Amino acid sequence: MNLVDESKFLSEGWPYVEGHIVPEATTCRMVHTILKLTKARNVLEIGFNYGHSAFTFLNMDKKVKYHSVDIGQYEHTLVNAEKIKEMYPDRFEFTHMSSHDLEPRTLDLYDMIFVDGDHRTDGMSRDLNLCKEAAPDYLLIDDYVDCMSKELGIFPKPLIHHFLSKPDFPYKKIAEFQYPATDVQNCMVLLKRENV
Repeated sequence: MNLVDESKFLSEGWPYVEGHIVPEATTCRMVHTILKLTKARNVLEIGFNYGHSAFTFLNMDKKVKYHSVDIGQYEHTLVNAEKIKEMYPDRFEFTHMSSHDLEPRTLDLYDMIFVDGDHRTDGMSRDLNLCKEAAPDYLLIDDYVDCMSKELGIFPKPLIHHFLSKPDFPYKKIAEFQYPATDVQNCMVLLKRENV
């Protein structure tokens, strides 16, 4: 059985409310490459949703410890977090809370923070400022696209470029990754803290 088939339990029976990664060969190679480049062993994910990213990361490297934080606005988020915790009891943690309530000083054990939560300008800016203060070696940011929603004013890529242009934002872009998602061909961007 491949990871696409193995991951079906995460979305079957739930309404489709947001897109997510599909753990097919391209995506698995991407995650493997990200983990190889960063040598990350402790990952914090902001935004769990259905859990496909967590499931893929945990399957690509048996040494990775993964902690997801999500506001839990959907029932499937809380149910799937429990299922993944049962599958990976020693390597997966889930916290039901807003990333905006995280304290930077509590995040020093993470090598990489994966930002895939609130994509609105205010919410994403808060998450990026949290990451700047927490200072992990790497940031991985999903939905690196010009526009997610003109109606809602969601423009992740220009916002990320704005942060990268700020002199006090200590990260630089080192890689982009295209991957198939359920709703679009999507992109992630990997940032590295300078002087690391």
